[in-house]
Amino acid sequence: DGEVYDAFKDKELRYRNRHLDLIVNPETRETFIKRTKIINEIRSTLNSKQFLEVETPVLQPIYGGANARPFTTHHNALDQKLYLRIADELYLKRLIIGGLDRVYEIGKDFRNEGMDRNHNPEFTMLEFYQAYADYRDMMDITEQLIKSSAENVLKKQKLTISLVGEDDSERDAIIDLSQPFTRMSVIESILKFNPTFDSEVLDDITRINEYTKRLGIDVRPSWGLGKIQTEIFEKTVESKLSQPTFITMY
Repeated sequence: DGEVYDAFKDKELRYRNRHLDLIVNPETRETFIKRTKIINEIRSTLNSKQFLEVETPVLQPIYGGANARPFTTHHNALDQKLYLRIADELYLKRLIIGGLDRVYEIGKDFRNEGMDRNHNPEFTMLEFYQAYADYRDMMDITEQLIKSSAENVLKKQKLTISLVGEDDSERDAIIDLSQPFTRMSVIESILKFNPTFDSEVLDDITRINEYTKRLGIDVRPSWGLGKIQTEIFEKTVESKLSQPTFITMY
């Protein structure tokens, strides 16, 4: 009669009962399989560029590398308070200092903060560092990692993904990975999506409030120019970016 009895669509139940989700929904199994293949592809690409995969401490006496609240624990033998890492950055940079010129780590990080569709308290993160390179070199490698993963794992360069708006509405978008990724500064992106804005005003701490008032942004006294520019970016640009884009010059 056209009725489906084995569908398991409730997201809350699915995410809390992954074993059942995997049994009932074959596409979920395929997602997990692709995830593993993508991680293997990332490793292969970085290894081919002479990057060395390393492991750094998860339990740290001082947490850093990001702005986040950590999970805390206690080391009984040392009688010492320790933190689960919120990022891999600081120890990877020590390895760069020590003479390992190209290093990367794919591992778990932990942030004791809120949860939503984009944030999980424990998550897998890739960080890679290269001596004698700058952010433009890192963008080149990042672009290659994404393109090679799509081409070698998904076997295609144009992907259809579902974008979720602030009102939870969904729409499909075609992501074209065959083209060079767009690169824009924060200011350039604001001007692109707000053609009536003036770059000189955006760069003037005494005048930029002309735009924050118009956008309904409540500026705090402690905010500097960069923070205000970022708020304008998040308000007027971020939701309009769908194609792969690097935003620079924060």
